[in-house]
Amino acid sequence: MKKRTELDHLFVPPDEIRVFMGCVFGLVEERAYEIFTNRGGVDGRDFDDWVQAESQLLRPVTAELSDAGDAFIAVAAVSSYRPEDLRASVEPRRLTICGLTAGDDKKHRPSDDRSDLAPFWHSFSLPADVNTSGASADLRSDLLEVRLPKVLAQKGS
Repeated sequence: MKKRTELDHLFVPPDEIRVFMGCVFGLVEERAYEIFTNRGGVDGRDFDDWVQAESQLLRPVTAELSDAGDAFIAVAAVSSYRPEDLRASVEPRRLTICGLTAGDDKKHRPSDDRSDLAPFWHSFSLPADVNTSGASADLRSDLLEVRLPKVLAQKGS
């Protein structure tokens, strides 16, 4: 099935996601410092500088989590992102979804029609443990759906 093949790379270890997030935080930190210095270096607006930097460098992505009884289902609107741009990390009580687009190197080729894309990530805290090896994903149109089967409690223990 073609969609599954395109998403074979999607699930990565948590450490890989943390490295990506660290790079993105570094870019936001640099931009926040530029904003701080551009407004004269006056202390007291560091939160505002950080939020402004995030809004300039990160793309907001709509995502939601639902409980299907035996699994949690996360859906994220990832329009304009190619399947190879997406990554997800599943931990027993956390799902993180990232878009690894052009913002990673801050350099865009003029001919790249995706140059307006920026990185994103969305992290869900899960209310129950999930089977990390049973996670699956599907990409339909501009929606990424990640299914996370719950760890079922053993009866009679």
